Amino acid sequence: MPVPKGYRYGGRKPHTPNKVTQSIRGLLNAELPEDELRKLWHKYLYNKDPAIAFEAFKFANQYMFGKPAGSPISSEDQPAASNFQFDYDSIVTRHVPVTEE
Repeated sequence: MPVPKGYRYGGRKPHTPNKVTQSIRGLLNAELPEDELRKLWHKYLYNKDPAIAFEAFKFANQYMFGKPAGSPISSEDQPAASNFQFDYDSIVTRHVPVTEE
């Protein structure tokens, strides 16, 4: 008997927080008070080395907004999309070609 699509056999229910993540977050909050954490973020975000500042910016964005989504094109669709060719001759224009007299 086939299993219906989307059927789950186990695991956490949707939107259940991860206990390990919560415990690590609690530990870090205890070890790095908010004022110290703010100083560290300022140190790295405004670093003189642009590479360090940009990496800190990307890291901060992932925590603020989440990781960016992957490509919307699946691996099955990608070859078809990359081999697409457009026929420019089928476009109707009002341009009159210039002829040499």
